[in-house]
Amino acid sequence: MSAGVALVAVPYAVGDERHPASRGADRLVEDGAGRVLTPRGLAPTVERVERGAPFADSASASLAVNKEVARVVRDAVAAGRVPIVIAGSCDVALGVLAGFEHARCGAVWLDAHADFNTPESTVSGFFPGMSAAVIAGHCYRSFWAETGDSTPVAEEAIVMVGVRDLSPEAERERLERSAVQVVPWRDGRPSGDVRSRLDALRARVADVYLHVDLDALDPEVAPGIVDAPAPGGLSPEDAEDILRAVGERFRIRAAAVTTYNPELDEDGKTLRTALRLIEVVAQCAA
Repeated sequence: MSAGVALVAVPYAVGDERHPASRGADRLVEDGAGRVLTPRGLAPTVERVERGAPFADSASASLAVNKEVARVVRDAVAAGRVPIVIAGSCDVALGVLAGFEHARCGAVWLDAHADFNTPESTVSGFFPGMSAAVIAGHCYRSFWAETGDSTPVAEEAIVMVGVRDLSPEAERERLERSAVQVVPWRDGRPSGDVRSRLDALRARVADVYLHVDLDALDPEVAPGIVDAPAPGGLSPEDAEDILRAVGERFRIRAAAVTTYNPELDEDGKTLRTALRLIEVVAQCAA
């Protein structure tokens, strides 16, 4: 039984504190989530990750940040708490998973993008766009190993929900050839049954890592995100429903909520939606 949750602020995007999304973590954790969760009886602890060295380049900075994320996650798990990590970019998944033994763990990945590129398939070279491919063991194995436990998550133990923006075509082909289970989202609706995919995953694993990229949501309800808006995404009600379905079926070992960019969230709409989702994740995980 969990002793509660540990909120972990990671004020970086790909290891860089200069990106506007780097300010999203503190805004969500310190200015919002602690106050939301404490009255609910969840008594969260709050940690803040520091890179520990000057920024040199994205690769070394991401590695340094993820090493520290893994350490904080490891300590939280040892204390019986479920870490909920809030970060500016999806590469934080490497540090989160590295922080605990996850050989028998699946992943539920809510995202408008598959993040399934490799150095061979990508056009942009954007490292967070390879995050799911890394945790599946397709690339950057030695890089990930430097952070901690780098056991790949089996393709068939990954369920992606909300995907609707794949680029380039090589990424689409990679995903179609894989055993990853995908529920695409089109015009605000799922192109498949989320619950049946979760049921199939439950037949394989009892534990999951839960990854929530806020761009899985429709940009009408979450405009403050890192990537260009991908219309036709999840409503807040859709997202809550999916998170609760995950909580009903699995033990959530750790979670991440990523890519909040407060600079693009003029009316605070994304902030309010994200805080509500963090609350639901915490209720399901604790």
